[in-house]
Amino acid sequence: MATYKSLSASLNWPTGQPPSRTTTLITGTLSAEGSILIPHFTNTTFEAQTPVILISFRHTYNHYMHIMRKMGVHTNRHKLQFVNALATGDFSNLPPATRPHFTLNEWPEFFQWLSEQKPSTVILDGVCGLLDVGHNVDSVLQFIGSCQRIVEEKAKDEYAALVVNVLLDEFSELLVRSLVRRAHFLFSFEGLASGASSGVSGQLTVVPGHLLCQLQNAFSPALLHYRVSDTSVQFFSPGQSSTVL
Repeated sequence: MATYKSLSASLNWPTGQPPSRTTTLITGTLSAEGSILIPHFTNTTFEAQTPVILISFRHTYNHYMHIMRKMGVHTNRHKLQFVNALATGDFSNLPPATRPHFTLNEWPEFFQWLSEQKPSTVILDGVCGLLDVGHNVDSVLQFIGSCQRIVEEKAKDEYAALVVNVLLDEFSELLVRSLVRRAHFLFSFEGLASGASSGVSGQLTVVPGHLLCQLQNAFSPALLHYRVSDTSVQFFSPGQSSTVL
């Protein structure tokens, strides 16, 4: 996980974690996915001896475990609780190692379950998937807002934070605009403005969200290039990649 250290240093986050009681919004595209930060936030949370709750609207538990092993993140069901947010049905026949800790069949039951968990880093991956199954923007915002309130309540005593990863396209643009006003930090992944490069996968822009601006907290925006390989993600200042040079 050493390849993420340059990202933490650029943001002046010594532990790699965002401040407690904050919401971090990650946006990406089909060619520049923001999900590459999930191993980063997961690992830094583990290093701080804090649990992670991963609520996925995209993939199964096995998918994340496979990616995290390749990225050098050592996890298990005791450190990471997984919520299958779209699939419904009886999962009792699945092996215990791959069985979700909870499903999202009924939202009130889920919020009750979430409020009973230990203070955690809560990661919502692909929450715009709710739009694909018929929910409107207001409904999705209500869901995220409820998660946000639970996390903020938990953070009164111990570390807790919310991370939201969404795909930015023409269908989710209104949702993303609304979420920026509800976030403390915005991580925006996109392709290179100059076109494709064999040594650079894309660029990441990090800026304060609307909530951080209201608090008038000092935070320096960052523009980084990055390169994704099978087992690592490297972040660097524009023009600093050894491959580019």
